[in-house]
Amino acid sequence: MREPNLTAIFSSEHLKLKKTKRYSLLFSVTLAAPVLAYLIGGVLIFLPFTLYWWEALFLFLLGGLLFLGDVKREKSAGDFQNIESTEVKKQIYFAKVALNFRTLFGASFILFGAIYLVTLLYGGLLQAESLRLIVVILALLVTSLWNIFFIYYLSNWLNASLVVVINSLLCLFIAPLVAQTKLWLLFPYTYHYKVVEALIGLKPNGVQSPDFLNVDWGMFGSSVGSALLSAVLFFWLLGRRSDVQNSKK
Repeated sequence: MREPNLTAIFSSEHLKLKKTKRYSLLFSVTLAAPVLAYLIGGVLIFLPFTLYWWEALFLFLLGGLLFLGDVKREKSAGDFQNIESTEVKKQIYFAKVALNFRTLFGASFILFGAIYLVTLLYGGLLQAESLRLIVVILALLVTSLWNIFFIYYLSNWLNASLVVVINSLLCLFIAPLVAQTKLWLLFPYTYHYKVVEALIGLKPNGVQSPDFLNVDWGMFGSSVGSALLSAVLFFWLLGRRSDVQNSKK
């Protein structure tokens, strides 16, 4: 059997994204974080509040909505590389996750641009170190990669909409509580909270530590390392699930 052409799979998946509302979703969900932070907290706590709402809700919500849109497109794809009618599920899942991650990467820089614009407008009241801010936003992205694999894996048993709801609620309500305990390393939903705490002292409950200038490199390394290991684990599980389903055909 000839090996599948990964480039062709990426092209096919990218083609499915045309004529979708992906970009309007990208901008609306991403910009909701700074808008909400500004409306609730004003200028003085705009930066930590924006990062808090991004990590607590909108980052995982956007990832979930991208996943949900993909599931709906699969249902209407017919025989055009429908993931349920092919033996290269593993490669297709990889392409889907990569494209969703690329979109979240774009969202990260939209978020940075929005924060930077506000700092320019309120330069006397609000300051942000650009390089450090970029590192924080990218660290958030890296430590959330596992979740894209996870929700695709979980959707093998649960309804896609239910997966998105559960995923968002776990991130918003449960993860901040666990992140403040010694058990946080056992719960992947805490990793992006802890990496922000390590870099800028923003605790999982949204409170800024007075010692925010000092980076906790131990916590940073543990968060990023655990998140990457989780991403590898869920990618492997997703691949195994695909192999099992293919073997039953």
